Amino acid sequence: MKSAPPPTSATPSPVRTRVIEHDLLRVFVAVVDYGGFTAAASVLHRTQAAVSLQIKRLEETVQVALFQHPRRAVQLTPRGELLLEYARRMISLNDEALSAVRGDEVTGRIRIGAINNYASGILPPLLAEFCGMYPEVQIEVHTGVAAEMEKRLGSTYDMTINLHPPGQGEGVLISTQEPIWITSLHNSPHERDPLPLALLPNGSLFRRYALQALAQMGRSWHLAQESTNIQAVEAATAAGLALTVFQRKSVDFNRLRELTEADGFPKLPGADVRLEIAERYLPRAALQLREFLLERFAQQAKAP
Repeated sequence: MKSAPPPTSATPSPVRTRVIEHDLLRVFVAVVDYGGFTAAASVLHRTQAAVSLQIKRLEETVQVALFQHPRRAVQLTPRGELLLEYARRMISLNDEALSAVRGDEVTGRIRIGAINNYASGILPPLLAEFCGMYPEVQIEVHTGVAAEMEKRLGSTYDMTINLHPPGQGEGVLISTQEPIWITSLHNSPHERDPLPLALLPNGSLFRRYALQALAQMGRSWHLAQESTNIQAVEAATAAGLALTVFQRKSVDFNRLRELTEADGFPKLPGADVRLEIAERYLPRAALQLREFLLERFAQQAKAP
């Protein structure tokens, strides 16, 4: 029986399986989540050059461009968008596997997008309680406007606490809000023409309500202040620089007063606050947090 001939240069080599290094995926996700190479380098405690090199290695591994060039802003290619979804799932599965093998209860990082009053007042004590129960969990909370958070659920956020028009949106309804027109207690910017407004950026549901109502009224307006900081909007309104729309429960009536139909301002639609989770693989920590928050929100709703 003849033995097989030795391989020659013409003999096809076995298919080599490319393995994506886990650390490269973490750097890739950090660049996307934090909006750039410099920000990701700061969070990861690495130099920008090191982050750029790791992204280059990742692109060489997958053999496709992941970011649009030139990189003036973080913008993924279609293949980059595809890999981002897999990268998040692979990182989450890795963390889940380590947790199971080590016997840890709950570990990993959770990113939450939340509307202002939840991010600044309602969530902090609840998240502190959860982190006390599960100290290995890392939670990031980012405030944002409704449309932007809805768009980034799944790509940036594991879950959101967001505003929707009544009866719309997915997830679990956790509360409702009543938006009202607000002006200064001691000044009358609402009597000016055009109306000076202090508003959150485009994408804010309350901003949309306000502008739709003014269009129907035929009232002209100009933007006196725009900020993602709700305290800045409140300060401008209290000082008499502008009027705005706030949810009733967050209004400080020692500094502000409501404008009603008697003042010529119509009643605005209500809003649903919903807790929504990404439609992708989520680590056990995120699912555990979701159940914890829903339980606490239900308890708060029953409280007098």
